[in-house]
Amino acid sequence: MKIFAMFLICLCLYSVSMAQPDIESLAKSEMKNYTALQKYNQKRTSGDGVNIIYAALIFEPNMVNAYLKGFVNYHFLTTAFTNQINFDLRKDLTVDSVIFRNNKIAFTHNNSHILNIQLNTTLNNNITDSLKIFYQGTPDLSTRAYSINTTASGKIIATLSEPYGAHYWWPCRENLSDKIDSLDISITVDTAFKVASNGVLKNISINGSKHTFNWQHRYPIVTYLVAFAAAKYVVYSDYALLGSTNKTLEIQNYVFPFSETDARSKTPATVQIMQLFDSLFGTYPFDKEKYGHAQFTWGGGMEHQTMSFMVNYNYDLIAHELAHQWFGDKLTCGTWQDLWLNESFATYSNLICYDFLKPNNEWQTLLQNFKRDVLSLPNGSVMSKDTTENGPLFEYRTTYQKGAMVLHQLRWLIGDNAFFTGVRNYLKDQKLAYKFVRANDLKWHFEQTSGRNLTDYFNDWITNEGYPEYKLIWQQKGINVSIDVKQTQSHPSVELYNVDLPILLRGFTKDTLIRIPINSVISNYTINLPFKIKELTFDPDNWLLAKHTILFKIPENLEAITVNPNPVADNLFITLNSFDLQNWEIIDATGKSVLSKTYSSKILSGNIETINCTILANGVYSLVLKSNIQTITKKIIIY
Repeated sequence: MKIFAMFLICLCLYSVSMAQPDIESLAKSEMKNYTALQKYNQKRTSGDGVNIIYAALIFEPNMVNAYLKGFVNYHFLTTAFTNQINFDLRKDLTVDSVIFRNNKIAFTHNNSHILNIQLNTTLNNNITDSLKIFYQGTPDLSTRAYSINTTASGKIIATLSEPYGAHYWWPCRENLSDKIDSLDISITVDTAFKVASNGVLKNISINGSKHTFNWQHRYPIVTYLVAFAAAKYVVYSDYALLGSTNKTLEIQNYVFPFSETDARSKTPATVQIMQLFDSLFGTYPFDKEKYGHAQFTWGGGMEHQTMSFMVNYNYDLIAHELAHQWFGDKLTCGTWQDLWLNESFATYSNLICYDFLKPNNEWQTLLQNFKRDVLSLPNGSVMSKDTTENGPLFEYRTTYQKGAMVLHQLRWLIGDNAFFTGVRNYLKDQKLAYKFVRANDLKWHFEQTSGRNLTDYFNDWITNEGYPEYKLIWQQKGINVSIDVKQTQSHPSVELYNVDLPILLRGFTKDTLIRIPINSVISNYTINLPFKIKELTFDPDNWLLAKHTILFKIPENLEAITVNPNPVADNLFITLNSFDLQNWEIIDATGKSVLSKTYSSKILSGNIETINCTILANGVYSLVLKSNIQTITKKIIIY
């Protein structure tokens, strides 16, 4: 969902250097938007013993004052004996009548915003039937669920229903248990306006000064993703050739006239992103119809099925909302506690665009920024524990950033092949496709492709809170490198984070990357290495969510200072094992000082200093190193 502030990662912003701030502002904006909506989450209409198999929404919104008039035609299948059906609808809207089997029937519309319809007969199980609900009124315009705003190109009416806003503008069943199998939306507006919505525009019928846009969608859709926007749009299309089908997909763009030039320069990025997601995740889920963008005035974006609503066409916003077509639209979280299945995946998919399509430094910068933000507080779970308030539900640091980094870290733990194969299998699983999913569904697929039991990982990183901090103490004796590792946790909900640690051992002439398994809070790792180590780098490629410190343990009888390599041709490395360096000097065989340096502030033990010796002629020299209490001389050979 995202649209509101979730516009989140979707929202996208503008330059590479601004990518992280853009993503963050989108998410926070979306969160604020959600918070503006009603703050309750009861599944008010999920237990009536019916399954909605078709809905036709026929509306005529007033483009001057937002007054809404129309009806909804529902076809349903009974799943139990029933004599009533409930729908969610705000009391701000007046129900004129309910028609069932060509007759008006009784209904009540209470202050809890429940429309209770009495069928006057008991329907048996597995019966298909239909009814129509006629209503009108001005929806509550204080939220973004249904809004009217003014742009430089005139009025716009747009909807944005996630999580609990659909019943602000139409009688619906606002739950995470029953998707509408098939949908038609017909919107009548003055001929100056165009309407964007879900699915395919089948036709436009003209009636004097008005015309009706008839949209048709033939994929299952959850209530909060049903949407329309009406404005004086300019409409154009981009086209993406999908490798999975070898067919071209139309990407429609409904943009404000004053934004057309900017939009035309940015929406083509959707093609490359679409092709990347098609290769990583599988075919675009609604490829028999279309994908599209409709510009609206709320900050951020919203992943309405087949037609994302966008405040602008920032790269990150495009990527985030497009990813939702797989994560959130095709597979929809079956409870708001598992909202991360929508948002974390869309956020990480946005990041993946930088991994595959952008320079590595931009990718690494985004990862560093995400890690910094997540590690700024010691608590917070990816799973939403409070779904009654939209603020915690759409918390950017946890639901978006931490969730994305937990997926990224899992990718490191099980490897690219197992990770992306698991994602594709999850998305194409026929038991899940176009339905509702839970965290265990995803976990099961990752376990199948990785061959690992991931229960602890999901408990520690999704359900529980916090992150680990590592203290590493290392030393090298000959070819033996020993690393002591101690883990502490930022939050008491986790006893041990058992994710392998990537450590880069940097030598004077070569490096090697090792992987330290973590099975207890205190462990030791030993490796035989045929070259000298000068330093350790923790998680050099930013895979982990963790803090760390690294200390060098001085072995017994180790010299206060060691120099490497010796002989040396270019850079000489001075390792200060137990020596605080204030100045050094190189003296040639005649006693002449040829190179020297004095530090304004002493270099403390544990550091490594580098001397460029390329300006020195070949020969034998004396390296004199001084602290405030000691002088050490080393012979060095330049060749």
